[in-house]
Amino acid sequence: MPPVPIERAPPVFPESARLAGAEGFVELAWTVLRDGRVGWARIVRAEPSGFFEAAALDSVRQWRFQPAQSGAQAIECRTQTRLRFTLTDTVLARPAGASPVAGEQAAPIYPEAARSAGVEGYVELALEVDAAGRVANAEVSLAMPRGEFEAAALAAVRQWRFPPSTEAARRFTHRFAFTLPGAAGRAPDPVLLAAAPLPPEACTRRITGRVRLEVETDAEGRITGARILDAAPPGLFDAAALAIARNSRLAPAYRGGEPVAATALLTLRFDPATANCPDDSADQRGTRPRAAPSPTVSLLTRSVASRSRDESNLRYDGASLAQDAVARPEDLP
Repeated sequence: MPPVPIERAPPVFPESARLAGAEGFVELAWTVLRDGRVGWARIVRAEPSGFFEAAALDSVRQWRFQPAQSGAQAIECRTQTRLRFTLTDTVLARPAGASPVAGEQAAPIYPEAARSAGVEGYVELALEVDAAGRVANAEVSLAMPRGEFEAAALAAVRQWRFPPSTEAARRFTHRFAFTLPGAAGRAPDPVLLAAAPLPPEACTRRITGRVRLEVETDAEGRITGARILDAAPPGLFDAAALAIARNSRLAPAYRGGEPVAATALLTLRFDPATANCPDDSADQRGTRPRAAPSPTVSLLTRSVASRSRDESNLRYDGASLAQDAVARPEDLP
């Protein structure tokens, strides 16, 4: 029986990365000892290098588990996870009838029905920006709860414009938290996505793909049911996607300041180049020594205008958006 998490707080987002607008991830391997503490821990991969490794290690070393068991005996085991560090835009509800605030990037409008019902949630988008700086494609990666929040987020980002670039396409993710007054000081709940092996055919033929699911969650964010909406290529990653969903936990939706059960949209992407396929050589897995990548900096122009109580808040000049640094485990055993 594998180890069961008891205490697993997300890492602190490094101040240097927040000021630089950097986002990324850290993959770690570690052992869970027979008493449930974390033994040794090491970095497997980090992108960008030099920003998030220390925060990731500090966090994992404080995690506590119910130890793995063989029969009735507690045993030591090794596991691996990915921690993703992202910056989140907080969409604050404005009074009904308030005029939109001018800004370089359009802010999503808080849906009136959700505001009246006291509903809070979040949306994560995968964006593709063309060489002219226009958003060529926007896809919902995660929406909690489904419905009006994702429509508001998509409507806003499709109006965004970025500086032109010589790159044919720039891809990145962006996350919006829809928050009502009085909830701004609440600590973000982590999104904990399980891991699952890729199909052998995908590893052998280096096939990438995605699966879009509608999932049911309880008030603690645990996924209690899932159904596949669509997949590309059809059928190849369905079993892996459902296995991930069954063992994952999302940040819950809120109503009236309390977490509630909800229906969410979840898109899972699969790429053998970033996964540990069973037959991969060290070079194929990306462990060959290579030059450290440059920090990935968000394409949005930011300046420090105010700080929240948690000292991790940026605000767009003239816009009703606040930047909160969020670190969350992405792939968990």
